[in-house]
Amino acid sequence: MNTVRWIGRDIKYEIAVATLVVFCFSLLSFKTSIRPIDVYGWETVEWGMSSEEVRNVLRKKVKERNIRVDETDNMYSGLQLRGVNIGGSGFRASLWMHNNTDELARIVFVPEKQPSQYEWAEDFIQLENYLVKKYGNPDVQKTSNDPGTSADRIWKFPSTNIELSYLKLEDSELLLLVFSKSENS
Repeated sequence: MNTVRWIGRDIKYEIAVATLVVFCFSLLSFKTSIRPIDVYGWETVEWGMSSEEVRNVLRKKVKERNIRVDETDNMYSGLQLRGVNIGGSGFRASLWMHNNTDELARIVFVPEKQPSQYEWAEDFIQLENYLVKKYGNPDVQKTSNDPGTSADRIWKFPSTNIELSYLKLEDSELLLLVFSKSENS
């Protein structure tokens, strides 16, 4: 008789432990999917930093490059990063400054490798999952298969917009991740 009671207690104990484990995992998954209130840039660089401040923060990671100009948005880029790992994928980044103020306003990430057979589509999915864990669900989700395949995800914060885009047309693939200063900030 004591054996039956003991087994009953073990089962109750195991159910209690299992419930506690499930509860803890649900708290952890809830905590990782909480959306931040705001994002002020990317990693250690913040919007409004001068090119000199960006160089000081990133040190040897940042390299000078031929200056590119975006006349439409009144920006230029003369700094880049290589070997940036985001969500398990390797990128190079161009840092874009406002022409008039020399303040950081946009960071554009493109894959360092060349795609092969929808490889960037897989990278898009991996990167999207990483960004969802870090920033919560995107505010905008668009996916289309006409013509080709395209997907866009956009996270909007008071200071920052994060845009993840994928495009596959015939034999060409494009994967782009852009952090930019919100127009509202």
